[in-house]
Amino acid sequence: MKQSEIKINFKKLNKSKKERMILTSLLLIIPLFLYVFYCALTIVSERIDTVKKYIEGSDESEIYDRYNPEQVAYHNFLKETEKQNNKESFYCTVKVGAEVERIKAISSSTSTYEARIQLFFYFDKEEFQNMFRKYASLVLWDSILNDYYNECNEEELEIGRDETFDEFINNSRFKEEHLLFYENWIVENDHRYYPGEAPSNVLVDNETMFEIGNGEFVPDSYGTIKSLEEINYQGKIICYQKVKFTAKFEKYFNSVRYPLDSVQFKMYILPIMDSKYIRYIPNRDVNNLGEPVSGFSPYFGLTEGYRLLKETNKIKNFTLRVHYYKYVGNEPTSSSNLNIKTELEIIVRANRAGIQLFLQAFINLFSVLIWISIAFYNQTFNKKNSMDMLGTGLFGVISSMIVGLSLISDPGMFSLITMINIFTLITILMMTYLSIAYQRAEIINDKDLMIYHHTKLRIMFYVLMISIVIMFIGLPLMSYMFGL
Repeated sequence: MKQSEIKINFKKLNKSKKERMILTSLLLIIPLFLYVFYCALTIVSERIDTVKKYIEGSDESEIYDRYNPEQVAYHNFLKETEKQNNKESFYCTVKVGAEVERIKAISSSTSTYEARIQLFFYFDKEEFQNMFRKYASLVLWDSILNDYYNECNEEELEIGRDETFDEFINNSRFKEEHLLFYENWIVENDHRYYPGEAPSNVLVDNETMFEIGNGEFVPDSYGTIKSLEEINYQGKIICYQKVKFTAKFEKYFNSVRYPLDSVQFKMYILPIMDSKYIRYIPNRDVNNLGEPVSGFSPYFGLTEGYRLLKETNKIKNFTLRVHYYKYVGNEPTSSSNLNIKTELEIIVRANRAGIQLFLQAFINLFSVLIWISIAFYNQTFNKKNSMDMLGTGLFGVISSMIVGLSLISDPGMFSLITMINIFTLITILMMTYLSIAYQRAEIINDKDLMIYHHTKLRIMFYVLMISIVIMFIGLPLMSYMFGL
C-alpha cells in the first residue's frame, strides 16, 4: 500500500524534529479547533434557547407570560385586588385587540423598526364612568375645581378655590349646585379619557390615554381615530374604539446567528392610567368565520429580508398577551411606591426570507478566502512562492471585515459575522506564518528544515480546509432555522 507523502517525509525527520512538529502543530490546531467548537456551541445553544422561548411565548393558556417568575408575581399581586376579591376596587377592564398591518424600516444599525397597527378597545361604559368618578376626584380635581369657579357666581367665588373633593361635595350651602356641576362635568368629559383616545392630525388637543412602551409614535400618523361606537349588548352599553397609527419601536438585534437569525418584534402599548384605574386584557376572540379578531391584516407586509415564521403545533408567529409593567409612582394619589400598569404586548415572530444578506456580508470574504486557499495550496503542493497572493488576500480580508461590521448594531457583538471575520483573519495569518517559515528554509537551503516545514504545511492545509468548511458551511446551516 502506497504511503502518503506526509508519512514518508515524517519518517525522514530525526526524533527532535518529529517531537517539535507534533508540539508546534498541536499548538496551532488545538486553539483553532477550540475556537471553531466554541463558535458552533454558541450558535447551537442560542438556537435551542430561541426555540424554547418561541414555544413558551406561543403558549396562550394564560393572558400573561406564565414562564416569567416576575410576571407571575405581579399577576398574583393584582389578583388579590380583583373586584371579586376586593370590594374597594373600582378599575375598568378594557379588552384590547390588535391587527398588525406592516412592519418596515427594520434597521439593525439603529436598533429600530416601524410598525403600522390597528388597536381595538372594548369596555363597559358604566364601569368606566364609575372608575372615572374616582379618577377625577383623585387626579383631575384641581382642573374640575378651576372649571367650577370660572363659572360660579360672585358670592360663592369669595369662599375660595382650595377645597378638597369631600369639602366641595359636602358643602352645606351649595351642595346641590356642586353635585349637579360635578355630575355634569363627568358626563361631558369622560369620553376625553376613554382608553383609545389619542391626538390625531386634526384633533390635536385630544388627551393621550395610551403610549408606546418601547418606542414612540410617528408624528404624521399619531393616534388617528378611525371610529367610535357605543353598542347596546345584553342591557349594557359597550364602548368600542378603533385606533390606527404608525410607531417606531426599539429592538436590539443581538442574536449571535445574525445575519441568519430569526427575530421577535415586540410592541408594547402602555396605558396612561395604572392598574388601579385601567386593566388591559388581550382580545383573543374569533369572528363569525372562526378567525381571530387579533392578528395580521389581509394586506400585511414585512420588509428588509424577513418573512413571517411558519407556524407549527407549538410555535405561533403572533402572540397577544398582557405584560405587567412596574414603575415607581410619584403621584400624590399613589397608595404605595409600587405601581403596576397592564400594558398590551404584541409579538410578531419572523425568520430570514433567505440567505441574501449572508451572501452580501460574506461573498467578498469568501472570495478572498478561496484566493488565499489557492495560494496556500500552490505553496503546499507545488512549492511556489505565494507571499504576494497572501498579502493581497490580507488587505481583502480587512476590507471585507469592515463591510461586515457595518451591518450590525454593535460591532462588539459576537455574532456569526464576527465569528467568521475573526476566523478568516486567523486563517490568513497562519497561512502567512507557515509560508514564511518554508521560504526561510529554502533561502538557507536546509534540506531537513524544508522537509519539516513542507510536511507541516500539508498537515495544516488539511486542518484549515476542514475548519473553513465548518465555519463557512456548517455554522450557517446551524444558524438558519429551516422549516420555520
